[in-house]
Amino acid sequence: MSKLFRYEQVMNRVEGIIDGLALRPGDKLPSVRKVSNELNVSAKTVLQAYAVLEAKGRIISRQRSGYFISAFEGKDRSTEDNARIIPLPAVVTLNTMATTMMRNAREKGIVNFSMLAPANELLPVTRLNRSVNASLAGMGVDNYQYPMVTGHPRLLKQIARQTFEWPNVLPVDKILVTNGCMEAINLCLDAVAKPGDIIAVESPTYHGILESLEIKGLKAIEIGTDEKNGLRPDDLFTALSLYKITACVFMPSCHHPLGCSMPENNKKEVVRMLGERNIPLIENDVLGELSFSKSRRLPAKAYDKYDNVMYCSSFSKTLAPGFRIGWISAGKYHEAVRKLKWAANISTTGILQEALGHFLDSGRYHAHLSKLRLDLQQNLVKYQSAISNYFPEEIKMQIPAGGLSLWIGLPAGIDALELQRKVLEQGIGICPGHIFAASPTYNNYVRINYGAPFTPRIDKALKKVGTAIIQMLRRGSVS
Repeated sequence: MSKLFRYEQVMNRVEGIIDGLALRPGDKLPSVRKVSNELNVSAKTVLQAYAVLEAKGRIISRQRSGYFISAFEGKDRSTEDNARIIPLPAVVTLNTMATTMMRNAREKGIVNFSMLAPANELLPVTRLNRSVNASLAGMGVDNYQYPMVTGHPRLLKQIARQTFEWPNVLPVDKILVTNGCMEAINLCLDAVAKPGDIIAVESPTYHGILESLEIKGLKAIEIGTDEKNGLRPDDLFTALSLYKITACVFMPSCHHPLGCSMPENNKKEVVRMLGERNIPLIENDVLGELSFSKSRRLPAKAYDKYDNVMYCSSFSKTLAPGFRIGWISAGKYHEAVRKLKWAANISTTGILQEALGHFLDSGRYHAHLSKLRLDLQQNLVKYQSAISNYFPEEIKMQIPAGGLSLWIGLPAGIDALELQRKVLEQGIGICPGHIFAASPTYNNYVRINYGAPFTPRIDKALKKVGTAIIQMLRRGSVS
């Protein structure tokens, strides 16, 4: 027998023991030497087998202690294994929990890891102020009149220029400026769905999407995600075969909270799958510019040959969170969205549109994005190092390919909402995984944002969070 076949035998044997004896998270596995002797194979073969099992997330190694069943073994073992069975559509009940959590973090959070935005230190505040002043000086009394419903011409032109490298460029007359990306998504939902309809979302997904579904009386069908490649097209195909889905709300690039991006072929496949069925894809690309790849990942909209993708984005995560300037290009649904925008609030603040248009016109935006991505990558390394030092070894930390946050799995049985309450008492705000799904799938996950520069204060706060988790483990909170 070859070495490969032997280590596969060992791996299958160990997996059989795990499944057959229903070993619990934390149970110790036989030593390398014992398995080597019992199966009459080399220690190297056993180490190979254990390494593969560790990569699969079934076991973990602890220095000088041996191998143990992973805290993620079982039905909640990892995001990758979640939702392989398509769940039934769920009525979403999340708004109260999410809004209370955010209010508490804002009011009590001295160190707030729950706000998904870059800190002021990473933004070109001085130059933005100059653009605001320039827009005030140049517009005169026009500042006091309603802007065009579609948006300020200068800003629309600059947004269209951002798409010049796409296979399908967005024309100016197919772009509508909104009050942030969430208004864009809400306008899309209002244009294509009615109460009781089923909307496909990723699992996990941004909690604001789930809150919108709740308020509008829409049902969520949760589609499985892969931690490295995002949405699983096969799972989407299965859901489309089982249910009458009205629309999909997905985040193909820099997924939040996972931080991954779909491969280009997967994006094209999803666009084709939905386009042929005339099911609109509402694409949330608010973090797309923050990919750590060498070149900007193209959104699904760039491959839309069906005029079926309703593209939503904003400057809130890259340039000016407080400006609340977003935009939408809704394909064949664009006129319906424009009418809804007019009925909802007529237009978006003109002076801030002019200020952003002025800044973009200066040609500094791409240089700022390059610096911002570098700053965020440097932040990420420091945050990861601190979390590895202070949190229990059993955690699972997803390494993002972009964005602003870390998605962290806690030891099985730890209630992230309880942890959130405990650290809030110490002046620290975190996001519990409860708010990222309609089902209780991620109750032992937390999201920690790294949009603020790493400081001794940040380090101390992360240490307090880690200490709180360890105390919960020692107290027997884990079942």
